[in-house]
Amino acid sequence: MEIHPARREPDRWYGTADESGKGMMERAHGVMRRAMTAAFLPILLFLPQVGGAAQPGGKAAVDSPREVAEARLLLDGDYCTALLKGIDRAREEIFLSAYLFRTIENAQGYPEALLKSLIAAVGRGVRVEAILERNRDADDLSRNNAETMKRLRRGGIRVCLDAPDRKTHTKLVVIDRRYVLIGSHNLTQSALKYNHEASVWIDSAPLAEEALRYMKSLCSGSWR
Repeated sequence: MEIHPARREPDRWYGTADESGKGMMERAHGVMRRAMTAAFLPILLFLPQVGGAAQPGGKAAVDSPREVAEARLLLDGDYCTALLKGIDRAREEIFLSAYLFRTIENAQGYPEALLKSLIAAVGRGVRVEAILERNRDADDLSRNNAETMKRLRRGGIRVCLDAPDRKTHTKLVVIDRRYVLIGSHNLTQSALKYNHEASVWIDSAPLAEEALRYMKSLCSGSWR
C-alpha cells in the first residue's frame, strides 16, 4: 500500500530565534538545517506505527507507517522561538516532559518566558501538564525542578515528578494532540540561548497521540 504524507497546510508557527541576525553563522545554520531536514524528513514521513501500549523492554508492535504533514529542524535558539509560538497558539492542551526546567523568579531569561507563557495558556483555558525529572539525591537538578514545579502548580499547571529510581531524560512537548517537539534541548538558559542543540518540530496527529501515551505512562497516578 502506498502511503502519502497529509496534504493539509500546517499552521506555520516555527521560526528563527533572531530574525535580524546576519552573516556567515546564519548562512551556515541555514545550510545545515536544509541538509539535516533533507536527511531526516524521509525517515519522519515513514515512521513505524506503534500499536497500543509499549511492550516489555520498551519495544512496540509495528503495524503501518505514520502520517506526517510536515517536519522542521530546530537548531540552537530556533527551538525556543518555535516552542513559545506553539504555546501561545495552543487552543486545548499542552503536555511536556523535561529533564531539567530551571527557572529563576524575577529573571528575564528564556525559561522564565516559557513558564509565563505556559501559565498564560492556562488562563486562556488550555490544559497544561508537565513531567519533570527527580533524582534520588537532593542535587541541583532535583532542587531546580522542584522549584519550577512549585511555580507551575501555583499557575494552575498539573506537574508530576517521576519516580527517582529511573531517570526520565526525555525532552518532549505535544501541543493540541498534533504538534510534537522532540530533541536535545533542556529548558534552561544555556540550552535555549547559548548551546549548540538540535530538535525537531513535527506536525503529525498520530505521532502526537503516541507521544502522549508514552509520557502519561511515565507518571501514572502521581499527578498533583
